[in-house]
Amino acid sequence: MKHPRSKTAMAAAATGVLGLVAASLVAGAQTSFADPVSLSLNYHCTLPLVGSQPLKVVINTDLPASVPTGEPTGAFDIQAVATINADTVAGLSLIGATTIEGQAIAQAAVAAPGIDLPVSVPTDVPKTDIPASGELDVNATGSTPSLTFDTAGQAQITVGDLELVVTPRKADGSVTGITPDGTIDAPCTQDEGQDNTLATFDITDGSAAPQAVSEEAAVSDKAVSDRAVADKAVVDKAVTDKTVADERSVSPKDTIKYSFAIDGSTTLKALGSTAPIKGSFDADVDLAGKKFTGDLKVDPTHTDFKLMGFLEGSADVQVTENGQQSGTLEGTGFTTDISFSTFLTTVNLYGIPVSTDPKCGTTETSTASMVTGPDFDLLTGGQLTGSYALSDFANCGAFNDIISGFAKSDGNTMDLNLTKQ
Repeated sequence: MKHPRSKTAMAAAATGVLGLVAASLVAGAQTSFADPVSLSLNYHCTLPLVGSQPLKVVINTDLPASVPTGEPTGAFDIQAVATINADTVAGLSLIGATTIEGQAIAQAAVAAPGIDLPVSVPTDVPKTDIPASGELDVNATGSTPSLTFDTAGQAQITVGDLELVVTPRKADGSVTGITPDGTIDAPCTQDEGQDNTLATFDITDGSAAPQAVSEEAAVSDKAVSDRAVADKAVVDKAVTDKTVADERSVSPKDTIKYSFAIDGSTTLKALGSTAPIKGSFDADVDLAGKKFTGDLKVDPTHTDFKLMGFLEGSADVQVTENGQQSGTLEGTGFTTDISFSTFLTTVNLYGIPVSTDPKCGTTETSTASMVTGPDFDLLTGGQLTGSYALSDFANCGAFNDIISGFAKSDGNTMDLNLTKQ
């Protein structure tokens, strides 16, 4: 792997590439009557930000049932559609990407008499708009090079894995920073248990004199063809039914884990002081649902203050979250209401301890309404700010009322920097 990479272009390129490979290996419109061919394949691509995500590619083309030896097949047109899932689209939106472009490389194989040829086919992915949410269908078209087969027999084309090299861009054309150079390089592995045969066709002896076909033979050939079509329909339905069953057995809402280190400070309005804040936040993010839950851990901290401007004091502070935190993804960042309790495990005035009960803390839960800054994204982190109130304090010993009086306050602020781990 060169750089991590993404998923929307992967779809466009993937399909285009797959179709190109297939058609280029098989025949053209000049050689024989062409029959419609359709192949649907499922992949999983390893991408930055969203991890392993599914990609569906459908190839549609018209391929001849036979190709004569010694004659070029001619160019052949293909159409393909790739579906990028909602989680991938949401992940791209979260880093500010509005378009994606690049290249996809499909691996395929051609097996024919005297030939066992691996083929790598690159295709360009044109700039494609990324929606704010939901799935994205990407259409791709292309034409294949002409091929000439030397030996009669049967040939088969199979489609393999994909490799995506794509660049998501912001509205102003700049890269997103998803990798150092902004380009995603992602491998896509074909899901196991699929029939990846695009086509099987005959290579006929082009030197043989053409023979007249009787009406009876023509009718027989048509019956065989009709039976093959019917059999394929039965197989396709079985595959479709299994796919639907498999999809229903998988949880529709898979979350992605993100971890951030916290470094910042809080301003305690009534005390006229600040306290450093360090800790961590581990979140399970539902990209498609644009929401998350997570656990907040804050290290013990310390603050020095002066009551009424001259009474020197200090306190050791412990912040404890009340239950799991939750929030909503908005733009490239998020909003959340952090619920916590505050404990003053030690309070000193003029260096003399006036409270040492670790249960000395707020009587009511505090809620800090927090919002990320404009430059925040889930790939790197950024600023998170908000405000909160502290209620009355209890369990602070003989000086409880005094401690509660100077600690209770509204308009306290938090200014935090989150760094992706």
